Amino acid sequence: MEQQIKNFREKRGWTQEELAKKVGVSKGTINRWEKGASTPSKLANERLTQLGVTENDMNQYQKKVDGKPFHYNGERYVVKPQPYVLNAPTDQNNFHDLLINLQEHLSCDIPWDTYKERLSLIECVDTLTNRTSQSLLEKRKENSKSWNSNYGTHGWHRYIGRFPPHLVRALLNYFKADSNDLILDPFAGSGTTLVECRLVGIPSIGIEICPLSALITNTKSKFPKLDENEVFNVISELEIFYLTEWTNFLNNRNFDDITYEDVIGREGNAIKTFANYERWFSKEALLGTSILVQFAREKEGYIRDAILVALSSKMRSIGNVDVDVVRAEYSKKPRENVNVLNLVTSQLSKMAKNIKESYQTHKSLITEEKVRLIEGDVLKTDLPEGSISHVITSPPYGIESISYLRTHLLSYRSLEEFLGADPYKFGDEVIGSEYLPSEEPTLSKFDVSDMSQTYKDFFKQFLEQDLTKKIKVRVLMMMKFFDDMNNLAIKLQKWVKDGGKVAFVIGNKKIGTTIIPTDQIIREIFESNGFIFENSIGHKLKTNNSNSQVPWQDKIIKDEFVMLFQKETD
Repeated sequence: MEQQIKNFREKRGWTQEELAKKVGVSKGTINRWEKGASTPSKLANERLTQLGVTENDMNQYQKKVDGKPFHYNGERYVVKPQPYVLNAPTDQNNFHDLLINLQEHLSCDIPWDTYKERLSLIECVDTLTNRTSQSLLEKRKENSKSWNSNYGTHGWHRYIGRFPPHLVRALLNYFKADSNDLILDPFAGSGTTLVECRLVGIPSIGIEICPLSALITNTKSKFPKLDENEVFNVISELEIFYLTEWTNFLNNRNFDDITYEDVIGREGNAIKTFANYERWFSKEALLGTSILVQFAREKEGYIRDAILVALSSKMRSIGNVDVDVVRAEYSKKPRENVNVLNLVTSQLSKMAKNIKESYQTHKSLITEEKVRLIEGDVLKTDLPEGSISHVITSPPYGIESISYLRTHLLSYRSLEEFLGADPYKFGDEVIGSEYLPSEEPTLSKFDVSDMSQTYKDFFKQFLEQDLTKKIKVRVLMMMKFFDDMNNLAIKLQKWVKDGGKVAFVIGNKKIGTTIIPTDQIIREIFESNGFIFENSIGHKLKTNNSNSQVPWQDKIIKDEFVMLFQKETD
């Protein structure tokens, strides 16, 4: 909600200076009122009322400045939302309020002194000095209009389709999850759920089929309490190694005197040739990347993984990549003067700082590593019956899953020795893949037809038409996707304990121009497998900037939903 006084002023076309003269205060005072940094005096209130500001306007304004009531275990507290909640565009207000309200409880075993520190979207409780751990780590300014989803280790690596950690933390609080629980994310992605669990001291387990994603998740969520000197020593060692290898290779030559084949044939190089690699890298960038990979080979454990993630995270600044598209494509203007060493060492320094800040801001919540990651296909994974307390996840629904992999094509090519995977050869092993065996889609092929009437009715209308080859592939892909979701629900029904909750983030995609009723199909699938539907929160999720426009998202996704279920109890 915008500031009430600011709305009143702007509706009348007054500047801050004009309103200040009418009220008898300075322009700076008006500015502080509108930012929520101070409140009008009794006399100023009277003058504002005379000008036409209603009592309701002032009550709303005062509520915004002083905070909002928050109820927990029968007690009433006052919380001040984070700045981006107060300053957000109006289309974000209901969503923010709902996430805050989800965290209120009539009864919860978590002590208030602990619970209040882990609140999401809340800046402080009772007093301005009693700040939450999230607000300390996120460090939003008072005029911020959007949240920062890159706080702590979250921002170490770009990842298409990442959902905001604020949502995950709010859901953990809604679930009343604590150190005695085990949270599952069967599509771990870049590790948002696992990182949030780590920060607030809740054991977690993730499943992820993509090797690069698994590496990112492991590194972001299993960070040790590193001594900063240890990181700086590694950086110093890397700088010496890099410059030595660089100098020895060039041997007083310039890059006009060497070929790409010379770089690939360099002793110690581990990067193999791949299609059009000379278009993806300048010779300088390829040499720098080669030296970094060589250095990482000589390390082990967490330090090695951190170096690889730092290198991968900067790949779009190293390679000739068009950053304005989802899939990896050449940049029309090749990058020049790429300094791989500076990019990676700067990232490593940032990562060390983020780890230190995470321990400082969450010192009473964070625990040593209670994170487990299984690298593999969730549908081929087995977990003990009733071992999972709750689930927070989002399957690959935004763009086709193979496209997620290709976004990081150069990372897969450069780190092939460590990842052992080719993003073009995953095929139908990945849920949401558009590369399936060529066959005719039929309703009888998939069991989900018996689980969801909406699924049956929706796809029947397509199968009765004369489909183009392109549409036929799309239909088969989506039918297979829902069948995979049904098989997942069967697994979750076994793994989740009675009464456990599931948060499932999904979007309604399209076939051609026809919107797929994904949320209704998912609801029927879960209900058919022993889950009770609780609620569905419809909202376009913006991971970083609430005002941002994501071209591919609006093109292929109509709506997004946070769907909440509870497993039936015997």
